[in-house]
Amino acid sequence: MLQQSQDDLRSFSHYPEKLMKHSLLIFLLPMALNACAQSLSSPSPIATTGMANPELALQRSIAETTTDLRELGSIRPSPVVASTNQPPLPDDLTRRIWFVWDGPLGKAVAKLGQEIGYSVTVTGHPRAMRVATNSVAAVVDILRTLGDQAGDQAMVSVDPLHHAITVAWHA
Repeated sequence: MLQQSQDDLRSFSHYPEKLMKHSLLIFLLPMALNACAQSLSSPSPIATTGMANPELALQRSIAETTTDLRELGSIRPSPVVASTNQPPLPDDLTRRIWFVWDGPLGKAVAKLGQEIGYSVTVTGHPRAMRVATNSVAAVVDILRTLGDQAGDQAMVSVDPLHHAITVAWHA
């Protein structure tokens, strides 16, 4: 029994050395892992000299776009004012009709011309340009809307004296 207690004492005498090795390992392992880890620094407002932070640039762009869209939303078309020196339009052009169309400009004008009894002439090289309308309005206003949608590609003109509508495609 005495022998066993002396062995126990010898094993306990090595205990502080083992504990010290383990505690040293416990403290050194996290330090080694921390040294290998990438540092997380807060992003600076400028990534490279002369280059803005992409997030700030995106926020500025969103703010500018929002401002521009608000301005566009506040734009209202000016009302059509009849000129005092123009002769009055014939009844067939001022007649209000319901016109629904979504397709080529030339066919829209041809359908509208057929509906009011006007001949339609197309000049130039026609393009596959889609226009759309769904309105109850005077025929002349519908023609004006179609011409506005054509933009700078074509011009829609009306000759009330000869009962003719012309679609002139620009080169």
